Amino acid sequence: MKTTKHTLKNEYKDNQTYLNEKQKLFQNLTYHMIEKELNNNNIDIRYKEVLDFYHQCFNTDETIAHFDEKYDQQLDQLGEKNEVFDDDALVYYIVKVIEHFEDIHQVADKNYIANDLLELIQKDHDYLDLLNKTKNIIKRLIKMNHEKNQDLQNTFNPYGIDLEQFFTRVFQDLAYVEVDSKLLKEIYDLIKELQKEYGLSLRYTEIRMDLLSTLIKDDPDCLDQEMKNICKEYPQFRFMLYYKVMTTLQQIGNNDLLKKYYQEINTCIPMNEEQKDLLEVIKEIFG
Repeated sequence: MKTTKHTLKNEYKDNQTYLNEKQKLFQNLTYHMIEKELNNNNIDIRYKEVLDFYHQCFNTDETIAHFDEKYDQQLDQLGEKNEVFDDDALVYYIVKVIEHFEDIHQVADKNYIANDLLELIQKDHDYLDLLNKTKNIIKRLIKMNHEKNQDLQNTFNPYGIDLEQFFTRVFQDLAYVEVDSKLLKEIYDLIKELQKEYGLSLRYTEIRMDLLSTLIKDDPDCLDQEMKNICKEYPQFRFMLYYKVMTTLQQIGNNDLLKKYYQEINTCIPMNEEQKDLLEVIKEIFG
């Protein structure tokens, strides 16, 4: 090991102290320095090779696993030398290359998405800033390497993130805050696309409904088709959707559209007792 002085692994009192030493060591090195030392230990790796593979998957873990397998024999030999600079050098190298050349707040990598989610969950943000960063995260989730109808909730559980709870918290204050309708429309379209890509809970449909009932304040006429789409895809939400939208229309004084939707919902037959009760509430409030 030529880059920095270090102590042999077998001279440490315990493994945690050894790990702390490695953490400190690699934090102080650039990817150039680590690459040089890897090459000196017969691991012929270059940053462009790492980036090329990473751009195929945008997944740090997959990239590390690929090169760990590729250089398995050489890494084993490094470990046998009993040096601090062992196989973890490859891990740190790959991470440093990615973070040097990529904007980690834009890439569709679940590790970096998780880091940004945790930052949003753990810190208070201006609401507009929170909405914009959430929009960015939804875009990256859609682009993230995944199987069709993958369970997105379970993808982030290992990071200690309840994704459904996060989105619920973000959008629960929509009705009380003035937000640009263009931004809300972008978020609405992204959530709809997210639903097409992943196996999501019905909570995401409820969020779409909340967004739609907010958007109708600024552009009521163009949202008819979206109401029809939701009713067709999720008929169990028909009465709740009409109730939310009609409440907004009443608040803004759009009586013509309110009357139109009242007549429409009264032609619908409730599917269960819950919908029947909700129809009675609609008649009582808006009739």
